[in-house]
Amino acid sequence: MKKIFFVALAILTLGSAMAQEPTRTREELREYLLKTKHKRDFAKQFRNSNVPLAPSSKEAKSGSKSNGLQLPASNWFPGEWEEVKAIVVTPYYDHLVPGHENSNSWFADPLVTGYADYYYGSYNNHQGTGPYISVIDTSNMAFSNVFYYLMDAIQLGGAEAWVRIENAADSSAVKRKLARMNLRNDNLKFIVGPGNSFWFRDCGPICFYYGGQDSVGMVDFMYYPGRALDDSLPSLIEEQMGIPNFITTIEWEGGNCVVDGAGMVLSSSAIYENNQDTYGQITWDGQDISTLHYDQKTALTKGMVRDSLAHIMGPRGAHILPTFKYDGGTGHVDLYCDMWDENEFVFSKFPEYCSNWTDAKTAVKNIDSLCSYTSMFGKNYKCHYIPFPCANNGANFASQVQYNSQYTRTYSNHTFVNNVIIQPCFSNVINGQPSAEWDRLRIDSVRAAYPGYTIYPINVASFDGSGGAIHCITKQIPADNPIRILHPSITGNTNDLYTTTNAPITAVITNKSGIQSAKVVYRIADGEWHEVALSPSSENSYNGEIATSGQLNGNATKVEYYISATSNNGKTITKPMTAAQGGYYTFYLGHNDNVSIETIETQNFGQFYPNPASGIANIDITLGNKGNYDVSIVDEMGRVAHSSKLEAAGSIVYSIDTEKLNSGIYHVVFQNKDERIVRRLIVK
Repeated sequence: MKKIFFVALAILTLGSAMAQEPTRTREELREYLLKTKHKRDFAKQFRNSNVPLAPSSKEAKSGSKSNGLQLPASNWFPGEWEEVKAIVVTPYYDHLVPGHENSNSWFADPLVTGYADYYYGSYNNHQGTGPYISVIDTSNMAFSNVFYYLMDAIQLGGAEAWVRIENAADSSAVKRKLARMNLRNDNLKFIVGPGNSFWFRDCGPICFYYGGQDSVGMVDFMYYPGRALDDSLPSLIEEQMGIPNFITTIEWEGGNCVVDGAGMVLSSSAIYENNQDTYGQITWDGQDISTLHYDQKTALTKGMVRDSLAHIMGPRGAHILPTFKYDGGTGHVDLYCDMWDENEFVFSKFPEYCSNWTDAKTAVKNIDSLCSYTSMFGKNYKCHYIPFPCANNGANFASQVQYNSQYTRTYSNHTFVNNVIIQPCFSNVINGQPSAEWDRLRIDSVRAAYPGYTIYPINVASFDGSGGAIHCITKQIPADNPIRILHPSITGNTNDLYTTTNAPITAVITNKSGIQSAKVVYRIADGEWHEVALSPSSENSYNGEIATSGQLNGNATKVEYYISATSNNGKTITKPMTAAQGGYYTFYLGHNDNVSIETIETQNFGQFYPNPASGIANIDITLGNKGNYDVSIVDEMGRVAHSSKLEAAGSIVYSIDTEKLNSGIYHVVFQNKDERIVRRLIVK
């Protein structure tokens, strides 16, 4: 590992500086660090080097006699789409060498609390070790601004932004920066402690509930060797936020973790590589830097790793998929895989021109595998797809090598914050939307894949080539007093399943105080909403039905529904969580083949004109012999402002009278059984 090389050199005396200082701006230096030090697999590149390992600690725990991590009883790991009370994030920091604070060439790389390696110009020029200075970055650089937009979006989602700062006084700098950017700053909490970097998804804890009171706890997996300060983030949260922390020596990064909220855990084979060596974390006695060394750990076989994951957090199974080869080096599943609920995956889909790429072929196989696994209800997971990004000019990537080295972009790498999704995009955001048309259209498709969610786009082009984005630099803390609803949702085409019998609705619903009431709320063909009480049939199990029998009208009839539950202690929640914003489960009665609805980009639907509009807005549409679509006009909060039907054939001009709409940005969704098209409309 490169960090091992750093530590071996840390005992050297401070070397002389190069004769001539390289001409490099601070921004260029930060970009260099982002692509090297902050690249998440950086230390792994040196796993096979011949650099000698620092002496191991006699007190290091090998784990050979351990029975494994034992978590409290009755534990469960929530899905990321479930309610959260906080998201952990950090601003970017410059780590400077004392006496060279104003140099754009000297930089420090923190090792342990108070001590860092010194470098001049690049990591090839190590200059010894010593104390360092942490300076919070409050500049107006695009890269720095990302972290402050994150804080704003977290608060928009009704959660607290838990901001890790290195110096207590930096809290004032954070608030001033947010105020200067006209961003929210009234729901912040600060965690004070040192760190190496900002990849909090990878080094942060994986949270769970346990016991009869649904208490929140954390599992602290070991972050890879060389990032001891980042590895201590869960301990900082425990010390300052009071959440108990359960530590395991298994090496795993949070970006390589997906759970379905019901006992299934998913990762890639990168976790095998992480645990096949004996390199432990950097430790020292807290006083004498000469005691700095690497602990040793026990190398684990693939079977041990898989069994350990299942033991800790996957009672229904741990699935380890082949890793991507050219994803920026991380091997993390969060670059292409996400879940909307406990029944459905959402994947970033490689476009057809990428079909010969090594990773595209792996993705196809992995997605097939994931969709063949069964949920807690014994059904195969459903699949949905979102688009793939472009290069800056909207063109295709020239090759997988270019994509890997310069971009590693993905729309999947976003973060749920209750009814908000903090969404990566790759062009400047203007009035809440990406400025590049290709970027904006793809974000519209992402919006359609997550019904009802408020999408908060952040331009992360400055992260290009680093192997990560928004999901990688944020970490969820689950909400207190959760109402847990597990439900085998009915979505997509159901053919004639429920045309002569009513559609059954079942759910497992729990809360520490018990459930006072539960109901399903539904409507058919955009008609009136109806409520049906769900009756308890056994412990935590509730049942009811939607009256679909005899409701088929023509080839297909749309049914929308959601579940609402109220606990004995007075809390109410819906599933989907975005039901109040128009996010419903949707299925169709009819006799067509079961086609997975996928948001598509088609030349048959043009763009609205004029746009912005203050009167009539038109869109040119070319249909076949006949086209039938449900049309919804959705505002920025995910609420349906108007709905209608489109039944036509041939080439038509579809018009909307915008005088009936308030000023703002809308998304017009055209949807039938087979496809979903989204177009953006601005109303003056």
